[in-house]
Amino acid sequence: MVNIVDPILLVLLLLFGLRGYFKGLFRESFSLLGLIIGFMVAVRYDEPAALLWPESWKLSLLVVRVLTFVGLFFVVYFTFSLAGWLLHRSAKFLFLQVVNRIGGIVVGMGKGAAVLALVIFLLASFPLMPQRTRQKIDESYLAPPLHHFAQGLIRIGKANLVPQEESAIRDPEGMGYF
Repeated sequence: MVNIVDPILLVLLLLFGLRGYFKGLFRESFSLLGLIIGFMVAVRYDEPAALLWPESWKLSLLVVRVLTFVGLFFVVYFTFSLAGWLLHRSAKFLFLQVVNRIGGIVVGMGKGAAVLALVIFLLASFPLMPQRTRQKIDESYLAPPLHHFAQGLIRIGKANLVPQEESAIRDPEGMGYF
């Protein structure tokens, strides 16, 4: 059933699409790839890279790992963002501007759907949400598919980001750090 939640979600999706139009396919997709690959590289290589620093920096291993994680993430992210920006700028000369704009809308709306899905998932998981608000979200036409999409994203992220054996080795006490 369509209610007040649906037009809000639709407007937000359209705003993400508009943002994608202006950023273009190359900037949108390379930015997304930079986020994903940057996070994966940082998770995978923060510890080996951090072990190269402690003697010279006189900092605790935890601080060095956090700094290394952030550094690796941003280096990869900015490298991908720069590549996307360069392709975006060259799209005019390669006569790919229409593809760049339409693809940007599609990728922008996809990113928007993922963000909205995760927001709806978090709202649905929030125990102190008023019952009336929860009911409006449940009765919405767009919110349930987005909630299902978020569950799939979370399931894929848990299954593929860090293999279970490595997760147990990296965090044997289950303290929650990566």
